[in-house]
Amino acid sequence: MRLYPLLLIGVVLLVGGCKQKPPPDEPSHTLPRTDFSPEDFGIGRKHTKNAACNREIDQLLEQVRHCYASRPTAECEVLQRGNSDKIARLKNTSHCNH
Repeated sequence: MRLYPLLLIGVVLLVGGCKQKPPPDEPSHTLPRTDFSPEDFGIGRKHTKNAACNREIDQLLEQVRHCYASRPTAECEVLQRGNSDKIARLKNTSHCNH
């Protein structure tokens, strides 16, 4: 009688071990977003007290927005860093703050 439960457990384990494993999930490849609105980049808002400086900053932001809509992200990150530096310099000039 003691052998029967052990045999039953062995059969259950054997049958359970014969199941085919499900295939690994395919990694999902999410496409980068390309539908940025001007507002997503802060285009059109008041960046400084000077309207001409604001237009210049908006042009720099628009370049970056256009890049992210049409090019690989790595290329745009370089452009964004460069334009962010230009924007920071503009914001710190005296003519943009008066």
